[in-house]
Amino acid sequence: MINTNNFLNKTLKELYIESVAKKSSSVKNKKAETISVSASESTDSTGSKGKNIKVSDDDDDSERHIHDGHRQRLISTATVAGLDSLSDVQAVECLLFLVFPRGDVNPLAHRLLKRFDNFTNILEASVEDLMEVKGINKMSAMKIHLFLEFFNFYSFEKIKNKNNIKTIGEFYDYLEQLLRYKSEEEMYLFGVSPNGEIVKGRRFAKGNSNLVGIDLHDISLYISSNKVKAVFLVHNHPDGTAIASKLDISSYEDLQKKFDFAGCKLLDSLIVGKDGIYSSEKRLMQRVFGEGLEYMQSIIKEIKTKIPL
Repeated sequence: MINTNNFLNKTLKELYIESVAKKSSSVKNKKAETISVSASESTDSTGSKGKNIKVSDDDDDSERHIHDGHRQRLISTATVAGLDSLSDVQAVECLLFLVFPRGDVNPLAHRLLKRFDNFTNILEASVEDLMEVKGINKMSAMKIHLFLEFFNFYSFEKIKNKNNIKTIGEFYDYLEQLLRYKSEEEMYLFGVSPNGEIVKGRRFAKGNSNLVGIDLHDISLYISSNKVKAVFLVHNHPDGTAIASKLDISSYEDLQKKFDFAGCKLLDSLIVGKDGIYSSEKRLMQRVFGEGLEYMQSIIKEIKTKIPL
């Protein structure tokens, strides 16, 4: 007779461990049954006889099927209930399934979370940082990093297809989504079409948004390929205020000359920071984010303490 109280008092973890133990025992028994010794004899040049022993590969197949079953269950759950129904490790596993077609990626998922703390940081990590994790080579790091690029591309296309970006407000909405939470500096160029719509941007730099470093040839190539006569230059300050530095302002003035020479008008150089979006053309904050006001007040307070009365 089954003791129902004992069964109900078991934790899910205990139930899972017992299930795995039974499955492992079943696999071992299957392996013992399938090992076959062939009775076929071979004769060498000396006339001596030997036996060819053939061991079944069913053990390797069983292990592979266990991992495949786990993948199918996890992908099905994510598809039906969404990634937010999974644990952090399971969400990272789903990501790794697309990078590594076979094998158990659970240990690697744990290592990635230990190194980067959460799913978001994994996606935003550089290729170099990802390669520092055991089990990640350059190609797999590039694949993981590419998922964020897919998301950015998707976000722009969705906004553009749903309702073409025609106003500054809509453009700021997109820039906030694109750059507000980035952990590295990035620089983009966005063209404006003759009918006043934002043209898909091109990223010119990552890790160091040196405005002076933009090459005139790259500018001309973007202008000619997208057939635009006006552009916005955008970069971010991931760890600070959006307010332009002296270098930002001087670089903007130099770039205006470069764009004029290329036959294109540089409408503005926008900076996205923790607190909002700054316009180098107007020399003021064009948008203040939710928590930006409090952040700016703390900056102003800090400046006041450093300025002698």
